[in-house]
Amino acid sequence: MLKIDGIRFDAERLRRLFGELSGRREFRSCYGKLYAVCLSHPFDVVGFVQFAREQGASVLLLHESTPFESAAAAARQAGAHYLIYGEFDRIAELAADADGQAPALCQFSSGTTGPPKLIRRSWEEVDREVAAYNERLDAPDAQPVVCVPVSHSFGLISGVLSAIARRAEPHIVRDKNPKFAVRTIRETPRALVYAVPFLHHLYETLGGGRPLGSELVSSGAPLTEALLERLRRGSQRIWQQYGCSEAGCIALGGDPSSPFDVGPPLGHQRLSFLPLAADGPNSGLREIVAASGDRVVHTGDIGFADASGSLSVTGRSDDLINVAGLKVVPSEVESVIARMEGVAEAVVYRAKHSVWGEAVQALVVASPGIREQEIKAWCVRHLPGYKVPGLIRLVDEIPKPPSGKISRKLLQEQEESL
Repeated sequence: MLKIDGIRFDAERLRRLFGELSGRREFRSCYGKLYAVCLSHPFDVVGFVQFAREQGASVLLLHESTPFESAAAAARQAGAHYLIYGEFDRIAELAADADGQAPALCQFSSGTTGPPKLIRRSWEEVDREVAAYNERLDAPDAQPVVCVPVSHSFGLISGVLSAIARRAEPHIVRDKNPKFAVRTIRETPRALVYAVPFLHHLYETLGGGRPLGSELVSSGAPLTEALLERLRRGSQRIWQQYGCSEAGCIALGGDPSSPFDVGPPLGHQRLSFLPLAADGPNSGLREIVAASGDRVVHTGDIGFADASGSLSVTGRSDDLINVAGLKVVPSEVESVIARMEGVAEAVVYRAKHSVWGEAVQALVVASPGIREQEIKAWCVRHLPGYKVPGLIRLVDEIPKPPSGKISRKLLQEQEESL
């Protein structure tokens, strides 16, 4: 069925789990109920998702590192009947009424651009995503190595459930030591590695530039141009996928032409592009709108489709920086800075400005000896004046939450609190 840190969990182990759960009072009559799960072991998460699905129950996924009080508050906010915390022997019963909604897989949005909101996706929607994902993924005999949490749809649906549906055995890396992940990837024949860009960068660095997985799947943020080029040299194929909590996986493509190229939309998705402005210098910016079945999702992401139908995602509308009425897409500035020799990583976000309202600022990780003035001069040579960062700070590393996905909103809030 699956492996976790080298230990195999087979179908018989899953049947035993189903039997144990069926004998407990909390699960004897669970049809229509919502269970919040904050479980520490990936097998328990995957097993309970499959059990709840069969029983007609809903599941709210919470990251295993969530403190109990925060997990309980999130569970109550979602209207959960129970919170399963840590392991199955610790279950809190919550005062919740049946909501009458279809059984679903539930998550809270990331909260990187605003307060987290509850997302419900019916099991039928998840099935459509899995089928469309496997139809697109051309990786026969590949062995998935899942290096991201199964409490998120990238790890659970794309990495695990899709693999099980196509009869591949996913290997989940639970060990937090990145060297263990590198060893696991190297020891897995035809490894198909699921990770966010930060982890791909870390594994590539620890691997000394030697080839790791046969194929790599990246999601959560664009790869930098430098990292994309290094990964091309060290793997047979790179896949970029794009999605959001509300819609699941929207697009998947192999051999991206740029860090923003995420491939064509999956077969169950219909895309349209909503102009952000009717005229003026920002009239070319368009929001991606994804539709599947009856669900229409305004993603808040900016992008376009090329003549072949491949989707490029260039940023978020929430992250646009308004400099005296002119919009700056942070990813464009980041891409320019990342092309400078000696720059390892850069993130661009907004700052308040007494005259223009907003200004561009950047955090940059660079080689010793590179100065802020040199980076600014590079930007002046390659960008219009209003896109050049007014403030550039060199840092040892760029702060990231546990997911490895950069939150510009969080960086802005930290800046304003100083």
